[in-house]
Order: sequence, then structure tokens, then C-alpha cells
Amino acid sequence: MNTYQFSMRWMRIADRLAAYLACVMLFALMMLVVTDVSLRYIFNAPLSWSYDTISLFLLPGVFFLSMSYTLSTHGHVSVDILHNYVSQRTRYVFEALTSAIAAPVFGFITWIAAESTWKDWVMGTYLTSGLEVSTWTTTVLLPFGFGLLTVRSLLNVWGYLATLITDKQWLALPPMSGTEAVES
Repeated sequence: MNTYQFSMRWMRIADRLAAYLACVMLFALMMLVVTDVSLRYIFNAPLSWSYDTISLFLLPGVFFLSMSYTLSTHGHVSVDILHNYVSQRTRYVFEALTSAIAAPVFGFITWIAAESTWKDWVMGTYLTSGLEVSTWTTTVLLPFGFGLLTVRSLLNVWGYLATLITDKQWLALPPMSGTEAVES
């Protein structure tokens, strides 16, 4: 097993763990909404903390923890107008180029978000919304999610370039529109 395969295996594990946590958070979000709506309309006693919990913890968690996994499964929206008219080799160039452009952007976002989260943790600031929770707990998922996305993008660059250089497929291309298998 080479270094790339080893790195991809650990990246898949990290992606899956983050995606599973995102699924748990989505389930918790759904249960919280059902509970809050039921209490509001049946007993006229809504949960005062549900909005903040959903908007500050659960929704960002679902979003940021699932980004890298979604990229690995080619689930993000993509524009593939040219892909039908170019060779497979050119598609590898396109994928390597877009991943190479995206990686430093995601890395920069990771850095800024981690710096902000660290400052919140060191300063010990708390939310003003009524929840007695430190502000770093609401932002910690952002650098984690973007960090995974940065590493995923770098591994994609590595895989696509290795494929171009060796003419051996290290990383598969995303499927073109209309060619995805439909499960019944």
C-alpha cells in the first residue's frame, strides 16, 4: 500500500465518522423540532432553547460535517457542460485544477475559523442568547469541516495528478450528468 492509498483510507474513515455524526445531529434536529412543535401547539409551552440549539449547533453541524463526505461521493452540484466534449485526460486536468484552486481557499477558511474559535475559547466568551454556552462551541465545527474539505481537496489533487502522470487510475473521475446508476 502506497502513501496515497494509506492517506485515502484514513480520509474515508474521517469522512464517514463526520458524516455519521452529521446524521445523528440531523436526527436530533428532527426530534427537537417535532418535540418543540408538539409542546407549542398541544400544551402552549414551547422549548425556549430550541431555536438557538438548532441554528447554532445542529444545522451548522449537519452542514459542515457532511461537506467532505459529499465531495468524496460527488454529491455536490457541478457544472459539467464541457465534460461531454473533452477527453478523459482533459477531464482529469479540469478536476486537478479545480481541486488545486479550491484547496488553498478551504485552507484559508479553516485557518480563519480555527483562529476565531481559539480566540473564543481563550477569552471564555458566552452566548448572549440565553443559553449559558461558550461561543467556541458554536464555531468549532466550522474549522473541523473545512479542514476535512481541505485535506480531501489536496488528496484529490494528488490523485488526479498521479493519474495524469502515470496513466494509471489513482482516483476516479466524477460521473458525467445522466450517467449515474439509478438504484431501484
